[in-house]
This record gives sequence, C-alpha cells and structure tokens, in this order.
Amino acid sequence: MTSRNPQSAIRNPQSTLWLMTAVLLTAAALRFIGITHASPPGLAHDEVANWLIDRLILSGEHAVYFTRAYGHEAGYHYWQALLVGLLGDHALALRLASGYLGVLGVAVTFALGRKLFGVRVGLVAAAITAVLFWPVFYSRLALRAISLPVFSGLSAYFWWRAWNYQPQNFRRRGADTQRNVTPSPPHLVTSSPPHPLTPPFALAGLFAGLSLYTYLAARAVPIFYALFIGYLALVHWRELKARWRGVAAFWLVLAATAVPLLWFLQTNPGAEFRVAEVAGPLTALRSGDFGPVLQNSLKILGMFGFTGVPIWREGIPGQPVFGPLLALCFYGGVLLSLWRWRDMRYGFLLLWAGTAVLPSVVTVNAPSTIRIINIMPILGLFPALFIHNLGDLSTVFPKLSTGWPRFRPVLLTILFAFYTGWTTWSIFRIWPVGGDVPFVWQAALAETAVALDQSPAISSAAVAGWSPDTLDGPTMALYLRRADLSLSHFGVQAGEDIIYTLVIPTAAENEARHMFVPTVLPLASELWQKLETWGGETAVFPAFAHITLPVAPTIQPQFPTAATFGDQLQLLGYDLNEDCSLTPTPAHPLTPCLVTYWQVAAPITQPLRLFVHALDADGNVLAEDYRWDTADPQNLWQPHWQPGDVIMQIHPLDLTNAAQLRLGLFDPYTCDPGPCQNVFTQAGEAFVLVRLQTAE
Repeated sequence: MTSRNPQSAIRNPQSTLWLMTAVLLTAAALRFIGITHASPPGLAHDEVANWLIDRLILSGEHAVYFTRAYGHEAGYHYWQALLVGLLGDHALALRLASGYLGVLGVAVTFALGRKLFGVRVGLVAAAITAVLFWPVFYSRLALRAISLPVFSGLSAYFWWRAWNYQPQNFRRRGADTQRNVTPSPPHLVTSSPPHPLTPPFALAGLFAGLSLYTYLAARAVPIFYALFIGYLALVHWRELKARWRGVAAFWLVLAATAVPLLWFLQTNPGAEFRVAEVAGPLTALRSGDFGPVLQNSLKILGMFGFTGVPIWREGIPGQPVFGPLLALCFYGGVLLSLWRWRDMRYGFLLLWAGTAVLPSVVTVNAPSTIRIINIMPILGLFPALFIHNLGDLSTVFPKLSTGWPRFRPVLLTILFAFYTGWTTWSIFRIWPVGGDVPFVWQAALAETAVALDQSPAISSAAVAGWSPDTLDGPTMALYLRRADLSLSHFGVQAGEDIIYTLVIPTAAENEARHMFVPTVLPLASELWQKLETWGGETAVFPAFAHITLPVAPTIQPQFPTAATFGDQLQLLGYDLNEDCSLTPTPAHPLTPCLVTYWQVAAPITQPLRLFVHALDADGNVLAEDYRWDTADPQNLWQPHWQPGDVIMQIHPLDLTNAAQLRLGLFDPYTCDPGPCQNVFTQAGEAFVLVRLQTAE
C-alpha cells in the first residue's frame, strides 16, 4: 500500500477562505442562536456562581484562583468579567464569553490541522468541530471548561510552528520507508532548525502555562508535553537534540507562567477539596485495584461511537460523540495513527488524546465530556485523516482510488449538512427538555422572570426556588430586566423536595400579594389550605404557579406571641396541628406538626438559622428541627427578606410526649446547636431563647 501526501493543498486559495468562512458562520450560528432562553432553558447554579465571582473581580478582588464554588481557576473569569462589565449583568454577557471561545476553538483546530497535515485535513477537522453536539454544547454554557481547548490548542500550534516540522530529515533511513511514514511537502522544508529562542517557542510555553488557569483538566497539558518529549527522545533523538534549547525555553516559560497558581495551591492545600470527592477510581488504583480505571477506559473508548455520557448535565445520555459513519472514520483515524506512530505528528495525536482522557479515567461518572474537553483541538483530526487517506487503499480497492477524489467533496458536504441538522435538533429539541435539565438550569425561574417583566403592575413578589438563601436571588437578578421590583425568596431545604416555608411579600395596603412557585417544586398541602383560607387565587402555567392574595392576610395563630429576635424578626405565634398534611395533596396520612408565623421587622443583616426543640417535662430534647439554611456569609449570602414580609413555617416534628417547646435563632457560622446551648438558655444575646409551653 503506497502512502499519499495528506498535505496536498486546495488548488484555489480563495476556496479555502470561502469554505472556512462558511464553517465559522455555521459554528457561530449553532453557538449563539437562542443562547439565553431556548437552550439552555435557564441558568444553572454553576453559571450564576461564575457571575458572582465576576462581580468580585469587577469590584476589585483579584486572584489567580478563587476558592468559591468548589474552587475556580481565574483565567476564564477575567474574560467573562470583561464582557459583564461591558455588556451588563445578564445571561447573554455570561454566555457570550463561552460562545466566542467556542468559535475560536474551531479556528484553532483549523490552524493546528493545517500546520500538521495541510489545508484539506484542517478544513475537515474544523468543520467536524463546528457542528458536533459536544463542542457546540459547551460553547453555549457560561462555564470555564470551554477555554481550555483554546489555550492548549494554541500552545500546540505554536509548538509546531517553532519546530518547523521536517520529517524527511528526521527519519532513520530505511526503517520509516518500510513503515510508510508520510513525507513532508516541499513548502515546509527548511535547511536548518529555527532559532531556539524565536517567539513561537516562547508562545507555546506561554499558552501551555496559561491553560492551567482555565480548568482543572488542564493539569494534563504538562503531562502531555513531558510524555511527548520522552517520545521524541526515543524515536526522534537527533531532531530533539537539535532543538533542545528551544524545548528548554518552552519549559522555562511554561514554569514561569504556572508559578503563581502552583504557589497558591501549595500554600492553600484545602482549596481543591472537590477533587477528593470525585477521585474514587484514582484512590482504588493507588491501593492496587485496577478495575475502576479499566472500566472507565473502556467506557471512554466506546463513547465516540457506541455509548454516551451517563448524565444530562454533560449532554444527552446514551448519545455517542459521532454518528455511525463518522464514528467509523474516527476509529479508523485512531488505527491509522497507531500504524504511523513513528511519524511524530501521529505520535503527537495519540499522546494528546491519551492524556486528555486521563481526568475522566481516574474520576467517577465516566465518561465525562467536561473532564476530557482537552481532546477537542484534535478531536476532528482523527476522522479527517481517515477520510483524506482513504485513497491509500488503492491496492486493495483500485476503483476507490480512482473515484475517491471526486466523491470525497460530496460525502463531506452530506456529512456537514447531516451533523448540522442533527446537532440543531439535539440542542434545541431533545436536550433542553430531557431528564433533569429543566431542574438544573432552573427553567421555572426563567419563565417566572419573563412573567414578572411583563407585569409592571407587580411591584413586589415572593419567588420559590431550590436555593432561596444562596443563588435564587442572583439568578433572578440575572434574568430580570426590571430594576423597580422587590423580591423575597423561599423554597426547599437541603435534602427535601417539598416546600415547608411560605413567604407572603409585603406590599402597599391596597395592593395584592404575589407568590410564584415552580410546578415541579410543590408546596405542602398545609400551606395550600392556609392560602385558600386567606382567599388565594392560583393561575397555573407550564413552568410555575402564580398565587395571588387580593388583600393582606390576617395572621391569627393558635398561640400568639410577641417575641422579637435581634430587632429583625418577630415571632407572631404558632399552631399545634394534630392533623397536618405535609405532602402536596391531602390524600396521604395526616401527622402532627408545628406551624410558626414570623414577620420581618428590619433588614436581615447576618446569617441566621431557626431551631425548634420539642422537650419533655425535664427539658430533654425529644425531637428537633432546623430551618432556613444559609450560605457562606463571605461568599454568596444575600439578604432577601423585605421588612413587612410574613413567613409561615411548617416544622414536621413528632410532638408526642412533648411538654414544652424551645426555639430561637443562631448564626450557623459562629456556632451550632451543640456547643452553643448557652446561647439558647441565656437572655441578653443578639438572638435569644423563647420557651413556649404546649397546650394541654
């Protein structure tokens, strides 16, 4: 089998310009159309947390690594903060940061492919990257991972530009001829290696170092270069020796760029605690158990043509990266690279792919598309190489060799159109409504914001959600286009899927009270019954229910009180209900429960948590309940209750044999119920104890 030259250029250079323009326009359309409302259907918590970090940067807080939200490398955030500062606080500014990087990644793939294998291969690889679901998907999310393949890809491009690849001078005579290693075209041949300190070497090291500031999976980039240089030392020693000064310069620049991040991580060993939570297979490997790593490796190998990711948060479960035909080309490209492994370009591809998948191999939930995102710069090169080299099968299929050059453009056009349509359908029709996507991307809050924007008569409202004390407020701030709306928040507690808290927002005397509750996040039946008693009217929409109280409700607890905590929260009283329905419908068995009523007297100025203890006659705790989870006050905590708001709180407590109740408030970041019992029993504290006798 003879070897053809995969670097043959397109005869008309203008064709390359027009074709690449069409590829980039298609890539942009798939990444930008409907980016704020159609797909994804809303904002995920991770995206909102990114915005809060961006706001810290804009307020003057700078770092190479932010410990908030499980820990974030800072590079992407500075880029995203720039767009937020220029365009404003909204989802479009957040996601444009990723969209631009996604399109740039397509261009980087073209530049790298052209540098390695010529214009044709670069064009095909870029076209594949432009229309595949996986690259498009992460280009539409306001997450930092999409920045990694751009920086690592630029590093690879400048590496090869510095190296100025000369394979016909580098091969050991005879051995490579027998292995059918492809010769280099005349236009890449130079008489001597480039000067070791030329800018491309420094730029390659700079971008490799900067990639470490993008996403955790970038830790594989230095590993790749170390392995690749080891490969060059074994197979292409003379060429590596001729460029050792350039390689040394590359490592010096990479190390100098990475030092600030490495120093921070070394001096803050707890900053990346999230890594330990997902590194189960790596832990097993260290103890001698190879099973989890081998299973992950097989799953990752199969994800390109047979299986898909296991969770909706990273794509469509079960859907492989490539369809059947392109998957065949991908695996064919891998086999071709293995066959030509002595050619350093193919060795480069194999080692890059092998190190890119390592973060998913050694962690849980494999295959994870986000953890192997560094394969993107070369992902399209494997099928592109196979498609371009099919003519090499001339000795096996002579007719294929004759007709392939004419049929290839037709096949590529069909594949490009097919994958454009398939990705469009997957992005806009399948993924946004699949599995837990509406839940994770908070589609109900997005639709609620639209309703509030279209209702200027509503001046205040209470909105239910999944994280009322942390991210629901910032989420609504990003969604809403109004600045005259006062919002309060309530919702579920961690580990629960039913709302036990109801906030009735304050409003002018002659105004109605409005509450919005996601349809997938039900109120306890006890709360619905109380709303009906107060004359509540409910309008149900696909994503949320809009509850309206025409007039302010009259709060009449069974046991009224007048205790005020820290001049901020007043306890209005409590009910002891023997027949309490804690489920969304009253059809379930009824149980006893405690209902407390509160009113906000002044803006909440610090984190707080509500505790209730059911005690026996001797003061021993029989049952306890804790409510109003709060976030880190140094991070995401946002006071969201407005003065005048009324809070109705259900406590699913077993009051059997209880003789008295004890309740109060405490700061969960200065004490907890164990060591802070004195706070509950001593008067004069900022948040004090109130003892309530149960009814006989």
